[in-house]
Amino acid sequence: MATKKSKQKGGDEGPRFVFNRQNYVMIIAGLVVLAAGFLLLIGGGSDDPKVFNYSLFDFRRLTLAPILILIGYIIEIFAILKRPKVRS
Repeated sequence: MATKKSKQKGGDEGPRFVFNRQNYVMIIAGLVVLAAGFLLLIGGGSDDPKVFNYSLFDFRRLTLAPILILIGYIIEIFAILKRPKVRS
């Protein structure tokens, strides 16, 4: 005996993606913020090992960069967990 396949109501919509355009824009924005945070974190070495460089302990490296990295991760998590609106 042959079985009949039932069609879904609403017609054939084609493939549905998990993320929509807004999710991808948020993911890219989060990656940009993360990259900015990591770029602010690098540098500050000394050319002479006998001379201590106090730029290791400035505001940019101890406060601003970690805050940007944390904000970037929060944006990424929100972008991944945000559900797209279902259109009827």
